[in-house]
Amino acid sequence: MHRLYQSLFTGVMVITIFISIPGINIQFNPLVADMLSASQQDRWLDWIKALSGDIPIHTEAGESRIMTRSSMVMFENDGGISAFDYLLDELTQLGFKQGDDLQIHTYAFPYDERHSDRNWKNIILTFPGKDPALQEERVLLVAHLDSTSDQEQTLAPGADDNASGAAGLLEAASVLRHYNFKRTIHLIWFSGEEQSRLGSQYFIKDFENWLPEVIGVINLDMFAFDKDGDRCFEIHTGQMAQSQQIGHWFAEVIQSYQLNLSFDLIDDDHAYQLSDHSPFWEQGVPAIFVLENFFYHADKTCGNADRNFNYHRTSDTITYINAETGFSILQAAFATIAHMAVPLDQCFSQPPIVSSIPIFDTLCLTWAAVDGAETYQIWRRNDGLRYFMGETQNAFWVLSEGRDENSTTYEVIARSSAGCQSQASSVLINNLLNQSNMSLPTASKYHAPD
Repeated sequence: MHRLYQSLFTGVMVITIFISIPGINIQFNPLVADMLSASQQDRWLDWIKALSGDIPIHTEAGESRIMTRSSMVMFENDGGISAFDYLLDELTQLGFKQGDDLQIHTYAFPYDERHSDRNWKNIILTFPGKDPALQEERVLLVAHLDSTSDQEQTLAPGADDNASGAAGLLEAASVLRHYNFKRTIHLIWFSGEEQSRLGSQYFIKDFENWLPEVIGVINLDMFAFDKDGDRCFEIHTGQMAQSQQIGHWFAEVIQSYQLNLSFDLIDDDHAYQLSDHSPFWEQGVPAIFVLENFFYHADKTCGNADRNFNYHRTSDTITYINAETGFSILQAAFATIAHMAVPLDQCFSQPPIVSSIPIFDTLCLTWAAVDGAETYQIWRRNDGLRYFMGETQNAFWVLSEGRDENSTTYEVIARSSAGCQSQASSVLINNLLNQSNMSLPTASKYHAPD
């Protein structure tokens, strides 16, 4: 969450866009319930731990830790693994493709054209809508990736502020990738939030043509601290009627899926503005801000403020995360997004069941073609790491490794033309001769939980 900082952003014309939000059905939906069941608290926590330096990340280059996610450090190309690189790799591990599902938005700060490779960046992940009448309408779930502290350039773990949100978008991505929706969903990781919301400001400028199509934005920023354990948080809608409607949908989701949360709805001029929802408000785009019980609001539900006393300090670590409260808030957020986008179906009713055929000193993976699949991704797991091998339109893949003395697991994932993914089917190869088939959810390269 942004601290007071003199804005360096200039040159954006503020244009008010009046957006009419269509009626959304928030009644219990079995598809949304399945999404919530598929979400995993431990996986979300592991991503927070990795992004805040609590656990090492393991790459082909070796072991490393993310000590800061400061925007002033993440894009400096110093040879180390940055949080931005890690996030891109995790999204790739989830089966997303850069230039297809994934877009890197590089904006003209701080170097403009002088050192364009070092300019700051946002990441935009897109789930295209499938309904011809609604697919041009956009629903956004956003969070800032960057962190800060009084030692920002060397140590800024930011577990709550805002690894909770950045990891939350990863968890949402891992679930949403298996479903089709009527409207288009974008998950956006902003940089530069701690420097007067630069990433979201430049997004508004550079994607101005999207704004009339955005029916709503949910901003997740610092929502996983709950020292008193009362499961109470804040929804800031401000005074825009359309934003208030999203806040009410959020509240209905909590009830419909029995998430056992309470909240303060801040729908007046006390609504907080110093986070990435604010540039959307300035343009008349409906948005809400989801925050832990950070402030005292008289005559509201939460009572006394229960703010994270580690805010913007080097002590903002995983130790102070309330996993149960934070994860329920995250579930409410992406369930609300799912309802706003209107879920259609699960993209594939079953994965491509893979088997293997020995061919001389190599092996051929084969599977029955899956209805609706345009391509198939092939992955290999070995020594705790996961490697992308390639993609094919065929229902087979010839391995080229030759015989291996160790057991190796190969996975196959079906992808639709819109990038929607099946669950993974895997085959375990023992010395390329003995094999056993199984199906399991896709795992991240750096994370053991599936």
